[in-house]
Amino acid sequence: MANERVTMSRNTAPKGEAPKWERYFPKTVVDAILASDREGEDKTVMDLVNERIQAVVGSAPENFDTLQEIAAYIESHKEVADALQAAVGNKANKDEVVYKNKTASTVAVGGIPKGYVPPTSGISAAELLDKMLHAYVAPTVSASAKPVNGGVFEIGKSQSVTAVDVNITMGSAGVKKVEVFDVDTSLGVLTSGIKAGVNTMTLTKALTVTAAKQLTVKVTDNEDKVVTAKTGSFSFVSPYYWGAVAAGVTATESVIKAATKVVQGKGNKSFVYNCNNQRMLIAYPKSYGAVAKILDANSFDVTGTFVQTTVQVDGVDYYAYLNDPSTVAAFKMSFNY
Repeated sequence: MANERVTMSRNTAPKGEAPKWERYFPKTVVDAILASDREGEDKTVMDLVNERIQAVVGSAPENFDTLQEIAAYIESHKEVADALQAAVGNKANKDEVVYKNKTASTVAVGGIPKGYVPPTSGISAAELLDKMLHAYVAPTVSASAKPVNGGVFEIGKSQSVTAVDVNITMGSAGVKKVEVFDVDTSLGVLTSGIKAGVNTMTLTKALTVTAAKQLTVKVTDNEDKVVTAKTGSFSFVSPYYWGAVAAGVTATESVIKAATKVVQGKGNKSFVYNCNNQRMLIAYPKSYGAVAKILDANSFDVTGTFVQTTVQVDGVDYYAYLNDPSTVAAFKMSFNY
């Protein structure tokens, strides 16, 4: 008997009258019809409907458990609803959020250095995060003048520079400009085709160098940061002269210029002499000052055996040193300031 189920059929009745069984069963059809024929399931269709309604209502308070009550509340607080709807509709994209704080950063954070202040127009949130997470790395740059990268040359001569090789190791940002300067004068600009490695820049006009000079290369990356590099330096000097001269001669301009010429700047020098009853000669610009010590091949101090005189060579005052005649072969002499 426990497993028996009650079934009903809605019998028809005369027009305008209710079905006869409803006189005895006050429940409606959905209250009486079971939802399943499986054993042990006694839920009616109405039971399921009530469960679904309860799932929607959930734990809402009694005064907000119907759509009508919720709609009435929203209508009475229309300004709040409108503000929320506007906020949702106008929510900013992360790239549109702009940081404009003008207070300099007090510490370095990732790629943002201490003292950083964003530009007047501000910086997007995405770009700010990129800067924080990815530290800035400057490009590494070296430069070399062509066809000769500087050196020491004789006064009165000239050197020509026609191009500069700029060797770039890229940093965290690309490079947008390379420019060569002679002090403040631009000699050429490169703004396209810039690559890692050697970039050869032909000068807008060949540069004639006759005095001390060093060119500067400025490399500007996409962060508008500038890295500079120098080419080799050019210097122009009056030469040294050295060699063996006849025993009876004195130091004159013609005697000095007939000796071996060495185009070098001031510094300690060593020369190897071969003398056959001849005198050892060394001459250099007087502006370098007198030598402090002259040493022979055995490191003996022989400064006192040399006589110093002043001679003009090509209009420049020179100190000339001569010793007594001697006969030596491959004899090294050192002249120290």
